[in-house]
Amino acid sequence: MSALKISIVTNAKEETAAFIDGIFTDGMEVLLQTEDEMRGSITDINVLVPGHISVDADLIKSGSNLKMIHCGTGYNNVDLEACNSNGTYVAVTPNVAAQSVAELVFSCFLALAKKITNFDAMMKSGNWKTTDFIGTPELKGKTLGIVGYGNIGKATARIARGFSMNLIAHDPHIEITDDDVRSVSLDELLKESDFVTLHVLLTPETKGMMSTAQFEMMKETAIIANACRGPVVDEAAITEALAARKIGGACLDVYEKEPLDANSKLRELDNVILTPHIAYCADEALAARFQFFSDNCQKLIDGDTPNMAVNGDDVNNS
Repeated sequence: MSALKISIVTNAKEETAAFIDGIFTDGMEVLLQTEDEMRGSITDINVLVPGHISVDADLIKSGSNLKMIHCGTGYNNVDLEACNSNGTYVAVTPNVAAQSVAELVFSCFLALAKKITNFDAMMKSGNWKTTDFIGTPELKGKTLGIVGYGNIGKATARIARGFSMNLIAHDPHIEITDDDVRSVSLDELLKESDFVTLHVLLTPETKGMMSTAQFEMMKETAIIANACRGPVVDEAAITEALAARKIGGACLDVYEKEPLDANSKLRELDNVILTPHIAYCADEALAARFQFFSDNCQKLIDGDTPNMAVNGDDVNNS
């Protein structure tokens, strides 16, 4: 049997090659390709790891030998119906990046709330504070509102407990059973929270769920973090809310269109911390992610259904 041909779409080939060394087995031929290279060889590829690029119906139909598309946490960039018609599994990666994402959220919360970047810039420019009244809060006793209480939401709650924060959460799809987490409506969460963190999948229901009306419910001092999917937040609305100081600040790792436009007004604001979609990128999380990819490739070689295949029944019954 010929080796399973796997395309990992990346512009960082050398770094990726070093990182995955020893993870994939001899029965797997790993190709590190740019998007253009992948599209030019799609007819020969068996497994596609697309990252954040769009995998549309035309590309899937061209993948006559495509057995699996392996995503991260979400698969909103993949045409699922086309995969079903093509007999191609779409698999997602389970709880490997929850800690990484939660840690970045809190790092950004702290950096923004404590004005760390401002004071760092002040010191490096040769200045010094002129007063002890710097206007920064403690996290202890503040309320963290978690929107989406899955693996990442729970990881965020664990960190918040270390800061002695009050915890509330909203998730219409999960029963919240932790004794110290109060289940509330989204409106109630936005009104009560000092910090809000979003951890939902991108669906028609969640697209644009945070817009002008929602920002107007929030406290003027509240800080919101989005490390799930960009379109969950109305970018124009949050830009306006930040510029008008209707909310205290934002920590954004994802955007409606990526990469973020070089001329985005978000880049001009002093009450936002911007990171380039790297919340899932801790070394440990990436290693676990690639290992899961490899394990699922072995499933294909063995003739088994991949783990976490969101359309396993549709492909198997076709």
